[in-house]
Amino acid sequence: MVDFNVDKFDDEGRPIRPVLWNTIVDGTGTKTAPVTDATGHPQVDVLSITAGDTRIGTVSGVLKEVRVSQVIDASLGAYLAGDVVGADDCCTTLAIAWEFDVARVAGGYVYIVAALLANETPNQAVQYDLILFNATPTGEKRDNAVNTNPVAADRSKWIGDITFPQSTARGATVMTTTEATPSTIGKLPKAIKCAVGDTKIYGVLVTRTAYTQVATNDIEISLLVEQY
Repeated sequence: MVDFNVDKFDDEGRPIRPVLWNTIVDGTGTKTAPVTDATGHPQVDVLSITAGDTRIGTVSGVLKEVRVSQVIDASLGAYLAGDVVGADDCCTTLAIAWEFDVARVAGGYVYIVAALLANETPNQAVQYDLILFNATPTGEKRDNAVNTNPVAADRSKWIGDITFPQSTARGATVMTTTEATPSTIGKLPKAIKCAVGDTKIYGVLVTRTAYTQVATNDIEISLLVEQY
């Protein structure tokens, strides 16, 4: 049997030539010998693979839950149908959109397959819309203000709406909840693409029902997304 570490020729008389790797593609770098395991399989250094940028062996989307909550201002009293529901009613610099970090990579594609809304204020029959964008919208974000979203200037940002089914008032001590899934109204699942350089989507919550929110109670929205 040929000893490749000693012999110069194989069993057929052919010259044995070592295979060398190089640290630079054009061959001007440092020459190195390949490393194998005990069975002769090459060992690959994965230090250059950045976590989150490369998937190995994944043949379908990966599910991720994203939960975001806001302390709802509600200091101006009852909402009218078509009002924004948010964290601040003061001014445009303090009023914020809902931000959901959903994509696996910047500019990535995502399926929203379910959305849940939980409101600490109990016993409310309310129907909400969540208007979605791939960047911070320029329309109204102040709590209790009349919604203006999506404005024409945001036509390239708007990526659709999630319509939550109307919640059911279940008693004075029962939190207000609703969920949108493929088996309910809600326009789900929804395929979206994040903007270049961003993994987030942004939302404005609007009530389509007049109701009274307890000031500083939280509303939490949970999106179940499938990442690609």
